[in-house]
Amino acid sequence: MYCEYAHSMGFSVRKEHLSYWIHTRIIKCRAFCCAKAGLKRVRPSPKKYRKLETRTGCLACIYFTTDTEGRNWTVTKFVEEHNHPLAMENEQHLLRSARSISKMQGSLIKNLTDAGVKTVHTYNFLSNEVGGFDNVGFSKSDAYNFVQREKKALIERGDSLSLLKILQEKQLEDNMFSYDVRTDELSRLTSFFWMDGQSKIDYDCYGDVVIFDTTYRLNKYNLACAPFIAVNNHWQNVFVGGAFISEESIDSFCWVFNTFLKFVGGKLPTTIFTDQDQAMAVAIERVFIGTRHRLCQWHISKKAPSKVPCFNNEKTVRGLFYQCMSKCDSELEFDRYWNEMISRGNLQENRWLGDLHRARRNWSTAFNKDVLDLGILSTQRSESANNGLHGCSKATSTLVECFMGLEKLVGSWRRGERDEDFRCKQGAVSLKVRSCAMLKHVSKFYTSKMFVRFEQAFMEGAAGVCVADETRHDENNYLYVTKLCDGSDDKRWFVSYNSKTNETACSCRGFETRGILCKHILRIYNLKNLREIPPVYLLKRFCRDAKKGIYLSNTPGIIECNSNLIFRNHLMRFAYDLANRVENNKDAKAHVLGRLHVLANEADEIVEAVEMRRSGLSDENDKNTPLVRDPVKKKPKGISNARLKGYWETGSKKPSKTINLLKIVITLIN
Repeated sequence: MYCEYAHSMGFSVRKEHLSYWIHTRIIKCRAFCCAKAGLKRVRPSPKKYRKLETRTGCLACIYFTTDTEGRNWTVTKFVEEHNHPLAMENEQHLLRSARSISKMQGSLIKNLTDAGVKTVHTYNFLSNEVGGFDNVGFSKSDAYNFVQREKKALIERGDSLSLLKILQEKQLEDNMFSYDVRTDELSRLTSFFWMDGQSKIDYDCYGDVVIFDTTYRLNKYNLACAPFIAVNNHWQNVFVGGAFISEESIDSFCWVFNTFLKFVGGKLPTTIFTDQDQAMAVAIERVFIGTRHRLCQWHISKKAPSKVPCFNNEKTVRGLFYQCMSKCDSELEFDRYWNEMISRGNLQENRWLGDLHRARRNWSTAFNKDVLDLGILSTQRSESANNGLHGCSKATSTLVECFMGLEKLVGSWRRGERDEDFRCKQGAVSLKVRSCAMLKHVSKFYTSKMFVRFEQAFMEGAAGVCVADETRHDENNYLYVTKLCDGSDDKRWFVSYNSKTNETACSCRGFETRGILCKHILRIYNLKNLREIPPVYLLKRFCRDAKKGIYLSNTPGIIECNSNLIFRNHLMRFAYDLANRVENNKDAKAHVLGRLHVLANEADEIVEAVEMRRSGLSDENDKNTPLVRDPVKKKPKGISNARLKGYWETGSKKPSKTINLLKIVITLIN
C-alpha cells in the first residue's frame, strides 16, 4: 500500500525497522521509509567508478503496529514531507522500489538467453510487447543483473559440485545415464565423462566408426573438450559420449577410453579417427585392442607444405603424395607411387616423410581396405562439434556452462535427426531412372541421404564403367575386368561374381570400407540384369529403421513439452480456446471453473509430493556426494580478456626496413 502511494507521489521506498512479539514470529511493528532516508559515511575509494550519493537524510516514513494475533494493522506514525525533489510522472518507472522482474518475465528472459538471444535484444522485445520501455517494469541493467544471478545460481555450491548435482539429476531422469569424475590428490576435479541413454542407443546402432578429437580449450580452467562422434543413417553427426580433461596425457586418455568402454558394455568400435597426438595413439593401443586407429588426413595435408617445401612448387610430387593418401587400392600401388614421389622430389633425407611412412598403416587408405571406415578421411566432424561449442563458450565459461552448451548442441543434432526421420517416413525420393527396378528396390530400404550416395555410384557404374574382359572359371563363377570408359585412368578393377548366390567382390574393396556397393560391382549387376540388391549388401545401419527394436519413440498424440515456455504457451492456447467455447453458456462456465479449481488442487498435491521426494533424493545425494573442489583456473594460450585496441590506439608503427635504409643513405651522402 505504501509503495503504491510512494510511486504515485514520485519517491522510492526502503524497508526500515522490524520487531516481533516476544517468543513469536508475529510482527509487532513494521516501518518503511523513503529511499533517501539517512546519510552514508563518506569513505575514500580508490576505484575509478564511484556510485552517486543518493541519501539526503529525508525523514518521510510510515510506522505500522499490529495486535498480538497479527491481524489488525494500525498506522502509528506518518511523515509526509520530503527534503528532495520528487520524480516526475515520466520518471516514476525508474524508481528502485517500482522496478521488479515478475516470474513470467524472468522465465521469458531465461528461456531466450538459453536460446542464444542477447539480453539487450530480449529487453527490446519485452519493451515492444508492452508498448515502450516505460511499461516494462524494470531497467536494462536489471535484466543483465537477473541473467548474472541465474548464472551464479547454477554454481552456488561451487562449479564442480554444481556440475555433479546436474549429472545426478540427469541420472534420476534417465536410467541409462552414466557419468564418472576424476580428481587429483587435492580433491580437485581433473576430468569427467558422461553418456546418456540416447548416446548408448546411438552407439549400439552406429558405433562401428567413431571420431575422437580434443582440439577445443575455451573455458576458465582450460579443460579440453573431448567428444566421441559417430555417423548415423542420415549421414549426420551423433554424440555417443563426451569428456572434459585437464591434460592430454596417456593416463588421461586411458581413463577416458576405459570409462567409455565400461559404459557401452565393452563393445569396441571397428575404426577410430584421431589427430596425430602421440599420447592418444598409445592409449588407443592399450585400451581399444583390435580397433583400427586412423589418423586425420586433413591435419597431415595441412602440415605437408611446411614440412616438404617442394610441394609448393612441384605439382607432380604433391599429386603423388595425395595419390598415396587416399587413391591407392593396394599396398603395392602405394609403394610404387611413394617411391616415385621420393625419387622425383629428392626427398630421401626428409625426416618428416620418413616418420610418416613408418605410420602409413594409420593414415593411408591402401592399408585399411579390410575394415569399415565409411569413406571418412578426417576428424572434421568432431571439429564441427568444437565449432558449435565456440558459439556458447568463452574463456571465462564455467564447467556448468560448457556442459550445458554441449548438451544444447547435441539436442540440435538430435532434433535434426528426428526431422530427417520424419521426411523419410512422409515422402519418397525421386529416381533419376524411374523405370529401374534396382533403384526402386533400394529407395525403399535406404534413407534419402544414403540413397543419393548409392544412386550416384549406380549412375557412374552404368555410364562411366565398362567391362574390358570376362573370364568364366566354372558354371557359376565369373571374373570381370572393369575400367573407366573415358580412358582417363589406365587402372583396372577386378570383380568376381557368383551367378547362383549373386555374391560379388571388387578389388577396390569399396563395400568393405564404405558399406555401399561400388560402381564396378553395380556395373556387373546391371550387366546381369539384377532387379534387387542381395540383402547381405544392404547394411542395417543405413536403413530407414536402423533403430527398430532398440529405440521406441514417444507415445503418439502426446505433446512433449521439454521447455517451460512451450508448455506455458500450449496450455494458454488450450485454455483460451476452451474459454471461447463456453463463454456464452452460464452452466458450462460454472462447470469449467469448478473443474479447474479441483484440477489446480490436484496439481498442487502432485507438485508438493514431487518436491518432497526430490528434496529427499537431493539430501541423500548431498550426503553421498564426495567433496570435489574446482580445477585450477588457467588462461588459454592466445586468449586475452582485454579490450582490443583500435587503429589509432596502437601507437606509431615502427619504420620499415626500406625507410631505415634510405635514412642511412641520406646520412652518408650528407
